[in-house]
Amino acid sequence: MTVYALKTPDGRWLYHLPQPHSIRYVTDIKRLADGQPMTELHGDWWVTTQEASRLTLTAQPSPKTVGYRLTDPNAESVRYPATLTVEEWEERRDRESDTLWTLYTNVQEAQPAVEHVYDGPVMVLEGREPPGPDEPKWIANLPQALAGRPEYRHLFPGRLPGLRAHLHDAIKTMPNVRHCFDGYNGYTGLHVVINVDFDQPQTRWQADLSARTGKPLKTGRHVRQTVTRNLNLPVPADVPADNYEQALQAWDDQIDFWLGLVHSATVKACSACGGKGHVPDGSEQYNAH
Repeated sequence: MTVYALKTPDGRWLYHLPQPHSIRYVTDIKRLADGQPMTELHGDWWVTTQEASRLTLTAQPSPKTVGYRLTDPNAESVRYPATLTVEEWEERRDRESDTLWTLYTNVQEAQPAVEHVYDGPVMVLEGREPPGPDEPKWIANLPQALAGRPEYRHLFPGRLPGLRAHLHDAIKTMPNVRHCFDGYNGYTGLHVVINVDFDQPQTRWQADLSARTGKPLKTGRHVRQTVTRNLNLPVPADVPADNYEQALQAWDDQIDFWLGLVHSATVKACSACGGKGHVPDGSEQYNAH
């Protein structure tokens, strides 16, 4: 079976070394590169500081049951001898299982360690390490039979899904943002509603309403006056790129751009024009009309 190796830009060597199906019920599993322990990464990837000429897995099998003995030697009788072989136990287990386990304990024998040699051809690739379980998921533009291969799919063109959903969650918690909608009135992108103060604070009188008639009363209070701005942001759903590493950088660039644009749109409204304009900030082209 082909072993995939990945040489990363920082000089590490990653090897994809899944545990063979033939090695089961083992403990103390180690991957070794030329006899030296490797560091586990994730998803069957193991790391060493230099290229290896021999890759192995060592493990300790579980102890083997070789017989059974009486827990209390004084309970020995013709029917229940001091020891039972595995064959004798199997013969009597169906009829006397509960009684046997009450009287006997199993006798185990340690087994020698096992070694598996990854002796297949090594396919060396170059690039960053594969994405971990807590990193954005990569969808490679490959045939289905290849797109599921964790050894190399992150090195092929593809996309990072979820950019618009991520920005939707981030923008709606920003200061001055009243609403953030995804797909508002059929628009493909985010519709953002922002409330901003005037550069010179302004208030307006708001009369209290009669609880009986609903009509304005002479009493009331001054309330802060704000201006509402609406933005239509054509945020793409995914981030395409030639490989995973490039997509991560493009993802970060997109996040910085759109969050920065919303932040710039929170500049205070111009008092001189009654809130109909504001200092140019770069977000004007995204104003919803």
